[in-house]
This record gives sequence, C-alpha cells and structure tokens, in this order.
Amino acid sequence: MINWFSPHELLTYNCLYNFIIGDRGGGKSFGTLEFCVRQFLKHGREFIYLRRYKTELEDSLPTLFDALKQAGKFPEHELTVKGNTLYCDGKTMGYAVALSTSMKRKSVNYSKVWYIIFEEFMVDGVTSRYLGPGTNEVSIFENFYETVARLRNNVRVFFIANAFSMVNIYFVHYGIRLKPPFKTYNKFGEIMVCIWQDQTYREAKKATRFYSIVKGSEFAEHAYENKFFMDSDHFIKKRDKESEFHFAITYMGKTYGIWVNWNTGVYYVSNKHGGLTAYNNIAMSLDDNRPNNINIRRVRNMPFMQAFRKAVDENNVFYDNLETYAMLKEVVYLMKTIT
Repeated sequence: MINWFSPHELLTYNCLYNFIIGDRGGGKSFGTLEFCVRQFLKHGREFIYLRRYKTELEDSLPTLFDALKQAGKFPEHELTVKGNTLYCDGKTMGYAVALSTSMKRKSVNYSKVWYIIFEEFMVDGVTSRYLGPGTNEVSIFENFYETVARLRNNVRVFFIANAFSMVNIYFVHYGIRLKPPFKTYNKFGEIMVCIWQDQTYREAKKATRFYSIVKGSEFAEHAYENKFFMDSDHFIKKRDKESEFHFAITYMGKTYGIWVNWNTGVYYVSNKHGGLTAYNNIAMSLDDNRPNNINIRRVRNMPFMQAFRKAVDENNVFYDNLETYAMLKEVVYLMKTIT
C-alpha cells in the first residue's frame, strides 16, 4: 500500500512556513489540498491557492479539484471554482491568487484564511523564472503573507515543489542549508523543510513501463529518487593559487570576486574579493549602485567583460560553492539581456 503524503505530522512541529519537497506524483498537492478542504468543512477555515503567475493560475484552476473527485473524496459536497474564488457547497472556501499580481490585493479581507498553498514555489530555470532578480520574489511573498496574516499567528504556508535545487531563492534568503542524506523533517525555527520520500511509491513507479524507458536517466533520478538535479557540482571548484583578483560584481547587496589564472584562462568566482576601487567593482543593478562602484551598462561591452562572458560560454568559469553558482547564473543572464 502506497503511503501518500499528508501534512498532519508536518504540522505537529507548529511552524509557520512549511516547505514540502518530494518525488513527483507522490501526493504533495493532493494531500495538502484534501487537508485544507477538510479544515474548511470541520472548522470553517479558509485557504488560499497561490501560483507564481496569472497564466499558471488560469491553467490549473479548471481542474483544481478533479483529482479529489476522481479519488472519491468528499462525495457529499460540491467543490467548484468561479473566477478566483473557491467554493464548497456554494460557500466561499478559499481564494486563488497569483503572486505576480498579489500587491494589488492589499485591501482584500483574508481574516478567515488559515492556510496558504504555494504550488511549485521552486522554478526549473527553463519553463519559468522567479519574479525579479535575486531574492526579490521572497519580499513580494512576505508582503503578501503580511496582507493575509496581519497580526495573526495562525496562518500556515505550504510551499510545494519537486526537487530542483537546494539553493533556491527561498532557502538562500532564509539561510536554509541541508546536506544528504536528508532527514524527513528539518526544523529551522519557524521554518520546516520536509523532504518527502516513500519507498512504496517509488517501487510502484519503478514497476511502470515508462520507468523502464527512463531508468538511469537524470529525469528518473529527479522524478523518482528526489535528486536535486539542478545542484550540479561540475562547476564547483576552489580557485587555484595562481589565480589573481580581476574585478568584482555586486549583486543584490552582495559582492563577489572574479579571479582568473592568466596562464590557463580559467576564471573563478568567489564570495571573497581583493582590493575594491570605483573602477573594478561593478554594480549589476541600480539598487546596487554606490559611490564606490560602476554600473554594468558602462562596462558590459568592454574587452575584459566580453572575455568573462566568453569564458562562461566555454565552461571555463568555476564557483566556490553551490550558492555562489546559483546566484551568479542569474548575473550571467542579466549580462546577456541588459541593453
């Protein structure tokens, strides 16, 4: 018998933020949604179904309750969605919100909301991106949470995602660092990280014909082994002793040193840097501008910056840890898009 995910044990730790990361199809969304519906039926507690973008919300709402219905859950009740309101037997049970437009909803009364389900809080960097540079999205979410909770201490958040990266912007912002082998429940003050894995589910998936096709692939390790496939260590390397400090990049208030071995042409990015001047410290955004640095727009086409970008394209740039790698990937993207 497969042990599908349920948030009941998770909530015994009494955390406000509850991150749920697990095998694809392991019942994370199903179990959490079922829990919230039962809380409404039993206690009248409303919930919010949150997605990052409006298009994601529009795609998911028409079938939001279909899995529950197909599983025979709540046969005596009518679960429907009309506009951005979720109903149970014609009564308001919750609300559907897009985080990208949530700042426009500050006047909405969410006083009956006890739970927020943030579906797919982690992005894969290919099919979707976070809202704004760096950890800017975290601030947007915090503003939305404050709008919902106000002075209440009973609003719980379920952040749901598949295993993409341990250095996603939420974990980076809140200083969450986990190392394998992962425990199921990992508490950080008011934050709980649940790494959901169930062997019975995995064995059932491995018995499918589809698994025989993808067995041994990166997809299979991600979908059925809960491997954080974006956390590649191929480009993680400490800088060698022959490298010299070349220039620095300031991004989201943090300064990174760019070092280079002139003999090999290999670059190293580190959270340590050499002596900073107004000419070798480059600000990646207007918010990072200070009297002692220079804006990226002034130097993006200069030979030294073109050489660095070429080294990135040729895979000759290494990073001192996964967090630096994750943040600087966004910097490289900005370098290619800034005009």
